[in-house]
Amino acid sequence: MSEQNSFTEMDYPARFTYKMMGDDTDSFRDSVKAVFVLKEVIDIQERKSSSGKYVSISVTVEVGNYNELRSFYEMISRIDGLKYHL
Repeated sequence: MSEQNSFTEMDYPARFTYKMMGDDTDSFRDSVKAVFVLKEVIDIQERKSSSGKYVSISVTVEVGNYNELRSFYEMISRIDGLKYHL
């Protein structure tokens, strides 16, 4: 089963956790929070890298459907300072 099929076959609404890794800056944190500004955030966790250069941010929200899930991924991919996301 492809990744897209697993997401389209999920039961919605569903809790979903987005994980982003990027530069450890206020700008990066603010950009991540801006993506989810219109959603009620269920949980947000931050963890700095051992070098202190990067930060991992996990944000859990409830998504209503596959299109909403994908739109968050699209917005996340445009964040300045983003190194990786899941």
